[in-house]
Amino acid sequence: MSPLVPNEIVDEILDKTDIVELLSSYVELKKSGQNFKARCPFHDEKTPSFMVSPAKQIFHCFGCGIGGNAISFLIKYEKMEFPEALKTLAEKSGVKLPEPRKMDPAKITFAEKLTETNARAAAFYQDNLNKKIGEEAYRYFRKRDVSEKTIKLFKLGYAQDSWNSLSYYFKSLGTGFELLSKAGLIVQNTEKGSWYDRFRNSVIFPIFGLRHKVIGFGARTLADTSPKYTNSPETFLYKKGSTLYGLNFSKEFIRKKDYVIIVEGYFDLLLPFQEDVKNIVATLGTALTPDQIRILKRFTKNAIMIYDADTAGEAATLRGLDILLSEGMNVRIATLPKGSDPDSFVRKEKKEGFLKLLKDSRDIFDYKIDILKNKFKSDTPGGKAKIANEMLPTISRLANEVLKSVYVKKLANVLLVDEEAIGSELKKVKKSFPYLYAPKNLSIAPQKIERASAAEITVLALLFDNPAFMEKLEKEVLINEFKNGLVVAILKHIKKQRDSKKEIAPSHVISHFDSSQEVENIVSEAIVAGESITDREKTFKDCIEWIKKNNQKFVLSSLQLQIKEAEVLKDSKEVGRLMVEYNTVLKEMQVKADVKKT
Repeated sequence: MSPLVPNEIVDEILDKTDIVELLSSYVELKKSGQNFKARCPFHDEKTPSFMVSPAKQIFHCFGCGIGGNAISFLIKYEKMEFPEALKTLAEKSGVKLPEPRKMDPAKITFAEKLTETNARAAAFYQDNLNKKIGEEAYRYFRKRDVSEKTIKLFKLGYAQDSWNSLSYYFKSLGTGFELLSKAGLIVQNTEKGSWYDRFRNSVIFPIFGLRHKVIGFGARTLADTSPKYTNSPETFLYKKGSTLYGLNFSKEFIRKKDYVIIVEGYFDLLLPFQEDVKNIVATLGTALTPDQIRILKRFTKNAIMIYDADTAGEAATLRGLDILLSEGMNVRIATLPKGSDPDSFVRKEKKEGFLKLLKDSRDIFDYKIDILKNKFKSDTPGGKAKIANEMLPTISRLANEVLKSVYVKKLANVLLVDEEAIGSELKKVKKSFPYLYAPKNLSIAPQKIERASAAEITVLALLFDNPAFMEKLEKEVLINEFKNGLVVAILKHIKKQRDSKKEIAPSHVISHFDSSQEVENIVSEAIVAGESITDREKTFKDCIEWIKKNNQKFVLSSLQLQIKEAEVLKDSKEVGRLMVEYNTVLKEMQVKADVKKT
């Protein structure tokens, strides 16, 4: 729980947040009984095991075990801190947060320090552009037709031709080299032990996260050297394979248009955006990754790729094409004239020409088959086989079986071969392709709850459904007899809430424990599992019996160890006492077993 926000306000925010509405902007939810189901956004899976409960306002994945409420989803998926997640939901739900008190510097998180450092660096670079030292950089932007409005919106800047201008600026603010290094802004000379600025004599492109916070930087040198472009290294905030340049500005336009234009570089995005084509993102000059596509799928499932009209651009398009298809996206390709890139094309043809280019975008099959026909001789048996070998993995990635069948027929017609032969070869194609970028989980799945606490979690599920079970629980077994420490803590909280005649909502329970991942997982698993229970009275009775029996087994095991220790010490009196206790517990278990049989 945030120490700056009362519990009652956190609960109000959760009550006014529709978790189904929130999560539907991240994953494709489908109705499944009383709940909703989707493919888990936290791990790679083909069969949906991610459940969302509108009644309890929680989510849970049966595949990786991750679960929680609306706040914990934003913390996990968006990598937000608790206060930021709370503020985001407060704004969505219309709940006013109390005025923040001055934060103790010791309590400012590392992420917040990095964010503040990046913001100051961006302002420093932006300020340079407006000074005499930035005149050449400003002329460079204007020469490339970047408007004043675009410069301001994207906070474009200039890193001067100096080894330590940024370092000295931050030194004057009292910021240490360690933090600047972790932000990727400075580099250490290992031989001399000194530090120098990473970006020098370069125009600067701040890279934003989805909430418009600067998370990293791209730079284009003004010197006649290579490489021309450099980016920040990966940091706590900046993950290259999970970031798309410009998405913070374009996401709502993408959602509205229901398709995204994917380009490669900074200028490839800036010029179209400037011409009012705003449903566009750039891949930061790298190969498209599954993580980037999963982020795009929150806003649309339709994409048009436009990469440079050269060999490298063609290869990048083909790689990106296969990954997009693997992630279930619908893809078309816009083909630029030879020697062009989106930046130069828009400068020459303006908005009208660019929109026509998009309108003339080609189907994936037609685009790739033309490339392969130029690469291999389609009129020879060997050439036909090579074209088929290149096309079939792409076709196999299509999720729609009808479309897959259409492309098999088209390929057979193009190659003038039997359709059945193509279909037969398609079945041989493996579903995994080693040359592709390997998808990574967005977060490490926690260990699943041990089987020993399954009955305890079921009891928890029944209590969430009907708190009146607490009276029966207290008559049958002590809360402290539960073996799972987190379940004990949750049960005590539920009892306290019930004794105070307060509402017991699972989402509130999670926030009470500071959105602890372990608590989130237990609560969400309990809620989802509880919805499948039919005879609740019998299930409760069975679980209590199991817990008692399990406790007795634990006692017997403990007594056995004590007896062995006493025997080693040759303490016959202690052995006798422990044996009596052991036999008493054993008889109790036997009596209960006999009663159950009758």
